[in-house]
Amino acid sequence: MTIEYLNFSSDSQSNTEDEISKRYDNRPGFELVSLVSVGLPVTRITLTVLTLLRKPIPPIEEFVLKSIDACLSSIEEINNFLGLEQSIVKNAMINLRQAENIDLIASQESKFQEWKLTKKGKTTLEEARIIVPEERSYPINFDRMLGKPRWYGKLEENKGLLRPKDLRYSNILEIPAYPAKLLELDDLNLNDVEKMIHQIAKDKKYKKEKQRDFIGLKAMEKRENFFQEAFALVYKQKDSNELQIAFAIDGRLSDEHESAFARAKGGKKDRIIKQLRENVLNQSRELKSLAEAKFGSGILEEAEKYEQQITSVREQVQEKTTQLETEINLTRQDIEIIDNEEEKKELKNKLEKAVNEIAELNKRLNSLISSTPIRFLKTYDHRPLLEEALKDSKERLLIISPWIRANASNSWLIDSLEKLLKRGVKVFIGYGFGDESEENRRDYDIEAENKIKKLAKRYQDNFVFKRLGDTHSKILVSDQKFAIVGSFNWLSFKGDPNRTFRDERSILVSYPQKIDELFDNEIKRLDLCL
Repeated sequence: MTIEYLNFSSDSQSNTEDEISKRYDNRPGFELVSLVSVGLPVTRITLTVLTLLRKPIPPIEEFVLKSIDACLSSIEEINNFLGLEQSIVKNAMINLRQAENIDLIASQESKFQEWKLTKKGKTTLEEARIIVPEERSYPINFDRMLGKPRWYGKLEENKGLLRPKDLRYSNILEIPAYPAKLLELDDLNLNDVEKMIHQIAKDKKYKKEKQRDFIGLKAMEKRENFFQEAFALVYKQKDSNELQIAFAIDGRLSDEHESAFARAKGGKKDRIIKQLRENVLNQSRELKSLAEAKFGSGILEEAEKYEQQITSVREQVQEKTTQLETEINLTRQDIEIIDNEEEKKELKNKLEKAVNEIAELNKRLNSLISSTPIRFLKTYDHRPLLEEALKDSKERLLIISPWIRANASNSWLIDSLEKLLKRGVKVFIGYGFGDESEENRRDYDIEAENKIKKLAKRYQDNFVFKRLGDTHSKILVSDQKFAIVGSFNWLSFKGDPNRTFRDERSILVSYPQKIDELFDNEIKRLDLCL
């Protein structure tokens, strides 16, 4: 094992919906019940800022300051000393006086005024720099949930922030701004603005901004509303209906946004929470109804029994894994600072042992889960089982799914189906919910359906592809290995295009008799005979 490449941070992991769900399904006392694509509110403003720019003195002005410091007190004396044209020296002195670096001062020995360095001029000469007042306009993004300016890095460079119309088009849930009022200049803090501008300058390697002091905010010239795409993770307390909402941004949980949302008050927030709670309860009722209809009464009680066993082992594994990961991070730090090769070798062995122990713990947990005859599935459990069914089915494969969408019914799925059909596996697909005319669908979704139709024509002997028009069932059957019933749309991972929430739950059964009964019933619905 190569220790140098081990990394437990989220940077090394995919930030797909399933990966994020799996990564953060570990909140003590809560279960992750839903994943929601959301837009977090951002206001982009153009801000006029009063600044003082520290910049190097032009060479001529520096020489003039040095000349005056050497007691040359008139333009003629300075001009003769430097050997420059008088107009050049005169312009330099005008600039220096406007910047308050020099001034005409009456001499004690003479009734005439002489050029002298001001206190500021002496400091300027010492630092060989000059301070110039300047107004600057900056485009700044303001995080409406956190109530402060924020730099969004590559999102800003690539124009990756979403507009309100983008949310509507992609059916992304809008998280409203709290408080819901127009952003004003008084809502901004000068220190926050300065920190963000310096951060932008650092990221973009602007050297000049480091030489600029910020002294005031003058005006807010423009406001535009945008949204940062994120995922809301909905957790339900195991012994009650209490919900907690967390937010994953770029694959990482943001404690700041979770706390801000929890503190926020407003009618829109209350409606979102109510809708989420109703969705969770409906999901539980639907799964219970489906499971009992397809597998018979008592199936849920048996699944609950196995679920408790799995949960107990999973919590033990999570606790031990957390301890080991802490140990791994500390060991890595020790390896970095220790020079003794013998000690470093011992630490690397310790590190490898901890890594192997984590792998063994997860292997045991996965073995327990896969050997459980009845179990509940979460969103992230479905895709691997679909891949397994498409790869390993030997005799039959049944898929019932209301919608066909290109995001799931892609070239990979078509190729996998064809490999099964070439091996003589019997494939049955029933789909369709409601009167979904082509004009209400996107071209690439229609194309995905047509590709499966063409496949069905080529393999008429062992492929049945039928539009039912009334199915809301989501079923997957692979041989006598397993049957899955629930809310995961096997041919459309995002499911119903009118639903904001992604909260697919299912029940898996691996009793051969139950699998055969379900398969036979679904085949009858398709009006087919084996």
